[in-house]
Amino acid sequence: MDALTSRSMHFGGAPIQRRNGFIGLAAYSLLALLPALVQLLQSDIPRGNALTSFAYSIALWAFWLAFWGRPWRGCVIALPLVLLSPIAVYLEFAFHAQLNPALIGIVLETNREESKEFLSTVWLKIVFSYLVVLAVVVLSIGSMYRCRTGWALRWRICTLLLVPGIFLALHLAYQPLESAGAFLHDAPNPLRTTVWPLEVENIRLTSPFGVILQGSDAIEAEHLIGRASDLLKTFRFGASQAEEVPNAQIFVLVIGESARKDRWALNGYDRATSPNLKREAGLTTFGDVVTVFPATRVAVPVIVTRKPFSQALDTGFRERSLVSAFREAGFATYWISTQAPVGPYDSTFAVYANEADHTAYYNVTGGWERSPPDGVMIDPLKKILANSSERRQLVVMHTLGSHIDYRFRYPDEFDVFKPSLARSDIAAIHDAAYKQKLNNAYDNSILYSDYFLSQVIDAVKASGRPLATVLYVSDHGEDLYDGGCDLWAHGKPTVAGYRVPMFFWHSDSYGKMFPQKIDMLNAHSRLPITTESVFPLVIDAADIRIPSEAASRSLMSPSFTPPSRRIVQTLTGTLDFDRAHPNAQCLLVQ
Repeated sequence: MDALTSRSMHFGGAPIQRRNGFIGLAAYSLLALLPALVQLLQSDIPRGNALTSFAYSIALWAFWLAFWGRPWRGCVIALPLVLLSPIAVYLEFAFHAQLNPALIGIVLETNREESKEFLSTVWLKIVFSYLVVLAVVVLSIGSMYRCRTGWALRWRICTLLLVPGIFLALHLAYQPLESAGAFLHDAPNPLRTTVWPLEVENIRLTSPFGVILQGSDAIEAEHLIGRASDLLKTFRFGASQAEEVPNAQIFVLVIGESARKDRWALNGYDRATSPNLKREAGLTTFGDVVTVFPATRVAVPVIVTRKPFSQALDTGFRERSLVSAFREAGFATYWISTQAPVGPYDSTFAVYANEADHTAYYNVTGGWERSPPDGVMIDPLKKILANSSERRQLVVMHTLGSHIDYRFRYPDEFDVFKPSLARSDIAAIHDAAYKQKLNNAYDNSILYSDYFLSQVIDAVKASGRPLATVLYVSDHGEDLYDGGCDLWAHGKPTVAGYRVPMFFWHSDSYGKMFPQKIDMLNAHSRLPITTESVFPLVIDAADIRIPSEAASRSLMSPSFTPPSRRIVQTLTGTLDFDRAHPNAQCLLVQ
């Protein structure tokens, strides 16, 4: 091993020093590359992705050491990144996730009390890990320094030229893939962070240098969200609560994700996917609701603001959301979410979440795989409701619902409909041959959403607040290889993509205080509407009045009139949903 190594390194000093220098370099390099190595050993991560990440990590680490010539110098300068290795390894083991912009955003949002609560359970492991790491760092750098290791000139030049050459070749190879067809996330979005070339995205997943890109994206995302919020600072609804009502109030808006209307037993599905909500008294089911666009980044802003369908694809809108309307009316406001706060997934809703008095995100993975089920938000909701000093509250809960990969959306005990996808069947979502397993896993995610919603309602009941409502609406639907067409996931103009479920629950006391509102809501529940009706419904349910808001927009108003035409957006234009029909590819056309 010494003979082989000496071809690329010069080793000075006595043989023992040379051996110790090489061991020190190997130990330090192992520590630097450990997160990528742990990812490689994970059984439920795609092997190709993990191998690519590990190979990139080795190549970049070799380039870094060659750049400095003396390895101990490169190791000292990279020390701040290497010290993150224990955190990265913990994330890999606990969540199968890397240190990413979403997680960095969560850390920035976490308050002191939450930090103390978390650290109280892991502080001993943290201290032990860092004692080991510091011992390895000190001994390794010391042994490298004493033996005066250094790169042989020819090998140093070869490495410095070879690694950039590989990246250039990859850039040329990936260019056709990058330009092959536009999709939703190619559209301009001022809240989206830098879109890196594909080969740079691979660097993002490396250790230890990937954290530089991840941190850069987190800082950039926070800046963009802050700048968007600044543009709306002077906006006011002039909102106030119209009636003298008891202060003990709680209004909850649950925004679902990728839930189809026709997969809920409440809506006539022949599987028992909503056993809990079926037993719930005071529940109104809406029979004909469509979203204005079948993707989150466009759909959610329309749900929480007065943004009309005609501006749905425009990323800017000069009004705040219903969160600010409730704040103006004297409510304490919360936004809790299992979606990612920042990152590469076009988080257009983050600016509205930031309007709340309190925000909390629980998606440590920054993506959709291996993220915690939505039930992680139940205990935080109970803590919010237990705050007796806040007698009027609005809570927005943004879920991951039924987003791909479906098997990660629910715990094992909800794996009822079988055969279903295993958590290791990541590639199966792209294969129509897995249609049965895919559909069963999807139905299991709906079953879990039913349980989650029942837990939300139970928590609200237990809070003892007399005036309470919970409104659930999904942002869009989902394609599941319907009609023999090769369509899955969402974003395409299909019937399944536009039709969404919507449910409204109210407490007994609420029904007694506002009987006319409930009567009108039930009377209008079968009318054809779009998700543009959510904002006025939530506002009116709280008896909040906005001078510029027409009463006829609310489903609780006797003067409510449904839209004469339900116009929805596609990537290429608009459709009259009720006059459109599927073509041979199951896409809606006029």
